[in-house]
Amino acid sequence: MDKKIFILVFLLIVIVSGFTQAKPPVKKIYGYKQASIPGIVPDYTEENDIQPLGKTKPKLNYNYWFYLEYPKTEKINVTGLWISGIRHDIKTDTITDLPIRKIIFTGMEKNDTTIMVPVTKNKIILVYPSAESKIGDSKYELNLAHSNELVVRYVWKNKIYYSTMKKLKELDPDVRQ
Repeated sequence: MDKKIFILVFLLIVIVSGFTQAKPPVKKIYGYKQASIPGIVPDYTEENDIQPLGKTKPKLNYNYWFYLEYPKTEKINVTGLWISGIRHDIKTDTITDLPIRKIIFTGMEKNDTTIMVPVTKNKIILVYPSAESKIGDSKYELNLAHSNELVVRYVWKNKIYYSTMKKLKELDPDVRQ
């Protein structure tokens, strides 16, 4: 009787372990955006006209920083990036100097400093957009991109994984002088 229970428990453990999936290597994703506000150029109808036609609303452009944290023993290849539902081409850099700090110029005597990535024993890579991409996306990727502000696709052990962020952390804009 004890042998039958032991064999049954052993088979149950083997079957359950076969259904469990490998945990993806990316431990944490850090995402930041900072508005880059240009000056407003007035729209003149003629060269001699000194009155602008009307106020034009400035288009906010953002600078982005995305950091992926994963174990040093693993190797991943980032293959896709979606920001606010739009796919972008990517560039990556390995970061070795931690913590990563961002100095925000306030225009005052003392500037603000934000720690973007704390000191860790894991590997950190910086992923940033280079241009908008025209490649078609799958329905799954489009759904992920529309429900999250940031989606990063990567390949690990010949399998595709996605890391997402619902909302990016917004940094105060730099004051230009």
